[in-house]
Amino acid sequence: MTDRPRVDVHTTTISSSADEVYRRLESVGQWSQMFEPTIHSTELAREGNKQTIQLWAVANGEPKSWVSERHLDPAARTIRFAQTVTAPPVAEMSGEWKVLPLTEDSCSVRLTHTYRAEDDSEEALAWIAKAVDTNSTKELAALKTALEREADSELSAFTFADSVETTADPVLLFSFLDRGELWSGRLDHVAEAEMKEFSDGLQLLRMRTSTPDGDSHVTESYRVSQSPARLLYKQVTLPALLELHTGEWTISPSGESWKVTSKHTVAINPEAVQKVLGPDATVADAKELARRNLGNNSLRTLEAAVRWADAAAPQR
Repeated sequence: MTDRPRVDVHTTTISSSADEVYRRLESVGQWSQMFEPTIHSTELAREGNKQTIQLWAVANGEPKSWVSERHLDPAARTIRFAQTVTAPPVAEMSGEWKVLPLTEDSCSVRLTHTYRAEDDSEEALAWIAKAVDTNSTKELAALKTALEREADSELSAFTFADSVETTADPVLLFSFLDRGELWSGRLDHVAEAEMKEFSDGLQLLRMRTSTPDGDSHVTESYRVSQSPARLLYKQVTLPALLELHTGEWTISPSGESWKVTSKHTVAINPEAVQKVLGPDATVADAKELARRNLGNNSLRTLEAAVRWADAAAPQR
């Protein structure tokens, strides 16, 4: 047992300006595309330099969600944070991002965590320490990669979306998207599907899917269900060509009908392009293939959702 908080510090050096690195850390809405452990992140409130955020992330292989209050200091390039809603076994968690300029085009980033475990348990403290070390190391490495890769636009993530319009009941449409464990019986391109549900809308969906070119692969995605109109996800078991895949399903009013949209953000793994597609293939070829396959499967899912919602609606 211990009654003193533990303090852990992690650092890295990045070949990018301190101001640009600070801006990236302040923009929490993009964290799922940059930080491997982050499933989804959003700003709940902002008043001056006081910011309230919610994070859904993986810690030691377990999906968790918490709310933090952040105090932003752009002049000092410092962000202090403290969790106001914690997830077990964390009792208290606070810390600081500090960006220190080295030259005009390089900086040092220091990430500090101060924390205590529930009941000051040594076992729980060790669990937290492992999660903090694993996630901090991954986050700093990802921050470095993201900033240093930005100069190469070909390797940056790209976003695309597909939509259908329908007069079907939006509650039924959302139910179809939300019940991923039923997709193997509802979608031709899904051979197997199983889903675990956790608190705060968190889900883990595992599927075996096929693409129009006859390929088949198993994927796992963490999802955040935000009924009645939004479902976000991050794919954590990726095909060889992809380095990142996040997305969301949304349902929004469109005149007297509803617009159902599937949006993807994808980054290509450049080292896999020629191994998978052949010696003459380019990153552009891989992007085109990803756009086509993901878009086709999304449209098939959207169209199936509309058919199912129409059939499930009470007859009048």
